[in-house]
Amino acid sequence: MIKVAIIGAGFMGKTHAEVYRNLNKAKLIAIADSDSEKAQFLADKHKATAYSSLGELINQEDIDAVDICLPTFLHKECVIKAARLGKDILCEKPIALTLKDAEEMLRVAKKARVKLMVAQVIRFWQEYVILKKIYQTGELGRLLSITLTRLASTPTYSWDNWLADVKRSGGALLDLHIHDTDYLLYLLGKPVSLASRVSPGRLKYAHVFTTFTFPDKVIAFTEGGWDMPDNFPFTMAYTALFEKGAVEFNSRNEKTLAIYRPGKEIEYPTVKPELKAKANGGGNIADLGGYFSEIKYFVDCLENNEQPGEASAQSARDSLEIVLSEMKSADSGKIIEIG
Repeated sequence: MIKVAIIGAGFMGKTHAEVYRNLNKAKLIAIADSDSEKAQFLADKHKATAYSSLGELINQEDIDAVDICLPTFLHKECVIKAARLGKDILCEKPIALTLKDAEEMLRVAKKARVKLMVAQVIRFWQEYVILKKIYQTGELGRLLSITLTRLASTPTYSWDNWLADVKRSGGALLDLHIHDTDYLLYLLGKPVSLASRVSPGRLKYAHVFTTFTFPDKVIAFTEGGWDMPDNFPFTMAYTALFEKGAVEFNSRNEKTLAIYRPGKEIEYPTVKPELKAKANGGGNIADLGGYFSEIKYFVDCLENNEQPGEASAQSARDSLEIVLSEMKSADSGKIIEIG
């Protein structure tokens, strides 16, 4: 049984806590948050103990792993502290705001010989898992192009409104859009070049458009933004064009996934997440789905003493590097060649 402490009792902390409630190989025993009322409320709900900080928690509890659900600008400090205490770590995405911070986090974790996984949840989302299998098996031939979309209304639910502060969140470009950039790297590897543009608005980096060129001349186009009207439903989608057909996903459709083959009826594969349960986190995700698969994978890695290769900290660092290149392209108006 893996004993876990969650650091951060906000939207993601609540979501992760719901997952641990449904896992039989892990037990959530502690929750820490600088807001003692929030920590106590979540701890009471999950029969855990509330603390005001990681330091206070560590002095009182014998834990195996720390699940960090703090704002991005606090990731580095907490990851390093947990690693030096010898605890395995699951850290919410993005790994950090800068490459320097991300690389220091990796170095400290390696030196401490602890496992560090970054919660790039789309790698575990069933519709994206299915697309990767189709790509890897070649059943629809070579991938020609892919378009990915992720749109939301402005996130007003964050503590101290930190998500709206680009210095603390990186804007939608780094906090929201990184999901699709990370998935592209997971699917296709490193791009050859990219060109990004951001639309003007009240918030910086609130809506980004990027065209990627990958090896074998695969073209990817992404759109990510959180400046939609407050009644606009959260949407994630992709369209992947192959030599022998196409795969389409849209989270707003009743049948979310469709496969098109020339001259044949449209296929609607059954999408079966490992767990179908409400997230109840208060954000824009309705069910636990990929969060359950992601955290179950992390716990299984700890149980089996294996490195979490499906969502390694190194891959999170690499995705951050590409997103920062997108930011550079958007600022300069130039195409960025990836070395």
